[in-house]
Amino acid sequence: MRLMLPRLVDTTKTIGVVVIAFFLAIVTIVALTNWGYFGSQDYDKHLTEQVYVDTVVNQNVNLVFYRTGCPYCEAGKTAVVVAAQKSVYPTFYIDVESESGQQLVKKYHVEVAATLIQIRDGKTKLFHYAMKTSAGKYQPKTESIEEAFNDN
Repeated sequence: MRLMLPRLVDTTKTIGVVVIAFFLAIVTIVALTNWGYFGSQDYDKHLTEQVYVDTVVNQNVNLVFYRTGCPYCEAGKTAVVVAAQKSVYPTFYIDVESESGQQLVKKYHVEVAATLIQIRDGKTKLFHYAMKTSAGKYQPKTESIEEAFNDN
C-alpha cells in the first residue's frame, strides 16, 4: 500500500501540471489571435479632436440650467432634451443648487433655473426655455429652445 500512495500523488501532480499547461496554451492562443482585434479598435468617435476644439478652443457648447422641483424646468425638460440630442455641439446640464452649478450661475448671470446658455465661438446668448401662460400653465418656450440649439 505504501508504494501506491506516492505513485498516486505523482500521478495527480502530473495531471495537474498537464491541465495547467493546456489551460495556459489555450489562453495564449486566444490572446494572440484576438490581439489584433482588441489592439486595433478605433477610438471613441464621440470624443474626437474636433469636439475638443469646438468645446475648449472655440467654446461651442450648450448649457442647460435646471433645478429639481422647478415647474418651469419640468415643463421644458422634454423639449430641451430632444433639441439637445439633435445638436452637433455638446450639451451640459447644470443643477443650479449644486456647488459647481452655483459657480456657473454667477459666471453667466443666470437669474432663473430654466435657462439655456448658447456659447458659440466664446460668445454667450441666454434663453429662458419655459414660461407660464396667462391660464397659469407651465409650457416650453419652443421658439427659444430652437434658437438656442441652432447650430449655425
